[in-house]
Amino acid sequence: LRSLTVLTYRNPTTPHTTKMSDIEQQNAVETVEKKEEEAAPALPTSEPPKDEEVKAVEEKKAEETPAVVEEKKEEEKKEEKVEEPPKDIREDPIGWIGQQIPQAVHIANYQVLDWAQKFAVEDEAKRQPLPGKNGAVTRNQFLAFLKDGTLLAGLAKKCGANVETIHEGEAVKNNKDNQTANIQAFADWAKDNLGLPEDKVVTVADLLEKGKAGYPQVFHAVWAAGSQAVEKFGATTGIDVDSVTAAASQAVKSNIVQTILNFFKRARPTPQLEKKAALEAEEAEKKAAAAEKLEEVVEEECKKADAVPAPAVVEAN
Repeated sequence: LRSLTVLTYRNPTTPHTTKMSDIEQQNAVETVEKKEEEAAPALPTSEPPKDEEVKAVEEKKAEETPAVVEEKKEEEKKEEKVEEPPKDIREDPIGWIGQQIPQAVHIANYQVLDWAQKFAVEDEAKRQPLPGKNGAVTRNQFLAFLKDGTLLAGLAKKCGANVETIHEGEAVKNNKDNQTANIQAFADWAKDNLGLPEDKVVTVADLLEKGKAGYPQVFHAVWAAGSQAVEKFGATTGIDVDSVTAAASQAVKSNIVQTILNFFKRARPTPQLEKKAALEAEEAEKKAAAAEKLEEVVEEECKKADAVPAPAVVEAN
């Protein structure tokens, strides 16, 4: 554009072309240069930031947002699994039960029922065989043994409750009303005397309707009676807490040992596989011996052949 020397234009009223004057050419060039200056971006007047300056800016931004950093730390803490500390059966029986392996729970169930029956039923001949085997009672067996309420009502009466009638035997076997009466007598006494939290108080529904879901409340009530029996209700013996925890601890150790034994048992080949492997090894040994014997025979025959003198060559006449 700067090299423009002549611009032509056509006047609508003039049919021919005329040349621009020097002044008009100069004005046109100045106009074009002005537009170029307006369109071109301004060049930077300062040097680009150095690495140290960029780093300083980033650090400043990080310092200005402590809330974001703190939020990230909180999220990381939530992701970390916090191991719950062990519960004390004296302070939180249900929490303790929840941390035990099934074998330990079964042992605790057995010892609680064993104490309750020996305390409530003085006549040994009238005591019922405890469920389970090897001193272990499952949750369902625990609930089933107490379901008719006979032992519970007897336990409450032994501790001083005013229980007029304890339904037992055939009178309670298939009679839900009598079962309810027995359980309710124990529940009322437990609520007033054991100091249980409102949400831990045992109810009739815990035994007759909820199934396994009612186990925590039932266990807690009987456990509380046994652990307070000597101090509050004049019993000669209560539940031996140390014996229960020791037995549960032993169950955990036995479970660990059994797990290790099972691992090695699974890793060890079965008798059938061992027998098969022995037969295969014996067969392979026989084949190797036969091959070696054959090799010896061949070698011996070769030696004999080498020892025989070659026949004389007869010249042709």
